[in-house]
Amino acid sequence: MDSHRQIVRHWNNVAEGWTTRRGYSNTVLARHKRAVYLQLLDSWVGTKPVLALKTDLFAEALNDEEFVSALPWGESIIGIDISQAIVARARERLTSGGAGPKGWVTCDVRSLPFASSTFDCVLSDSTLDHLATTAEIEAALSEISRVLIPGGTMVLTIDNPHNLTYPPRWLMRLWLRLGLSPYFIGTTLTRQQLRAILPRIGFRFEEETTILHYPHPDRLVRAAEAAVRAIGRGSLDSWIQRMFERLERLQHSKVRYFTGRYLAVRTTKVGAA
Repeated sequence: MDSHRQIVRHWNNVAEGWTTRRGYSNTVLARHKRAVYLQLLDSWVGTKPVLALKTDLFAEALNDEEFVSALPWGESIIGIDISQAIVARARERLTSGGAGPKGWVTCDVRSLPFASSTFDCVLSDSTLDHLATTAEIEAALSEISRVLIPGGTMVLTIDNPHNLTYPPRWLMRLWLRLGLSPYFIGTTLTRQQLRAILPRIGFRFEEETTILHYPHPDRLVRAAEAAVRAIGRGSLDSWIQRMFERLERLQHSKVRYFTGRYLAVRTTKVGAA
């Protein structure tokens, strides 16, 4: 996908065809992912943000993994997405529950339509790993830095290329070419690349970890959960949940960078608040 128009068309098509997509409705995994993100944000975002930015709305629009409605400061969020269809579905789903973000904007994370120093918090949860090149990721991070106030916080999660099961790029391209992914999977950054890029564009690196300790590809994990749930007819849900929780303890181990699905980084915009 080379042009902005192609990218928009792709994600609009994903949204429009999602109701017929099988294998991506995972009750236990969704509950686990919400809990992990909520715990991370509770730890890393101190006081309630005055105005926060969330850099995509895929989960809010299309699956049960969204956590915005459970955040105590969810009403402070401006949610954005490059797809008009995804923005519309997210707004419909969350506002019908009475717990929606403050605002909704259709835009490209690489070119944000906000004034500089608008937000005191940015949450970018597995958005940038759907961009095609590292240059595009750096452009998006530069835009995020621009719209953050000095002293503002960014919480970033991105595909972890150090994971032992992270596929080589040629295999990812083949996976996409065969239509085995429902959406475009982009590149990502290593820990070393993040530590080099972030200070260059105005961020002070605060801390990092990994979250969601299960292997690639995501689709195999989802299929495994679905099979166990079908066999147990729901009676094994608590066992599946315990397995996810046990795996998540690897976050505190020495091997966490080899097992975590996502790198998670907390940074602060350099400058006086």
